Amino acid sequence: MTEDLKFLIDIVKQASELITDDFQVKAKGNCGDLVTNFDFEIEKFITKKLNEKYPNFPVVSEEFNKDVKLTDNCFTIDPIDGTINFAHGLPLWGIQVGFIKNNKTVAAVIYLPKLNEFYYADESGAYLNDKKIEVNSKLTPAQCLYVIEGKKRTKATERMIAHRSHTRWIGSAAVDFSWVASGRLGGTIFRNNTAWDYVPGMYICKQAGAVVYDESDCHIAACNKEFADILKKDATYRKEDGNETFSF
Repeated sequence: MTEDLKFLIDIVKQASELITDDFQVKAKGNCGDLVTNFDFEIEKFITKKLNEKYPNFPVVSEEFNKDVKLTDNCFTIDPIDGTINFAHGLPLWGIQVGFIKNNKTVAAVIYLPKLNEFYYADESGAYLNDKKIEVNSKLTPAQCLYVIEGKKRTKATERMIAHRSHTRWIGSAAVDFSWVASGRLGGTIFRNNTAWDYVPGMYICKQAGAVVYDESDCHIAACNKEFADILKKDATYRKEDGNETFSF
């Protein structure tokens, strides 16, 4: 395990200790999204720790640094990915941090506290609670359970019916990518360019043997190339219908 990864693991564990069952929730913008006091407190804590050790590395994060762009050397932070789940008492949420160095991701951590699942990866591979993990590469498309998060999920899913794959909507990219890496899901698509949501999970999946496609508005991880290509082709496409354009 690299020193960089050890450091990320340590600060994420410390950050998780800030969370209690006593929290405040408020609306975030006018789109039905939610935010809690712990989203802010955890992000501040992790950012402070990162700035102390890596003062020249910018932080791209959901609450305070969402307009900062990815650079060749930077961090991504999502303090609570799946805040709506968290606010409603569902255990499907996580804290996630990614580390980009010399223009490539070199370490990532995703912690799902309520499930007691700690995922992390570096150059040596991907791990869950200190045990090495791999994707379930032998699944056929009909055996795959997959998730699509982001824009126009329903229309994207309609195209997948022909492959007899099963779909779920979990509401947390951190959970989605982690479960692809550990073999529970056959694949996932994250349809947005919010780097804090997909950078850690994409890297953990890649290090677990997933086939990944990382493009604008389309971040895919799948258990094998056959299913990855299906997701890319049939769940991510552009279709013009009259004056309206759907992007998948």
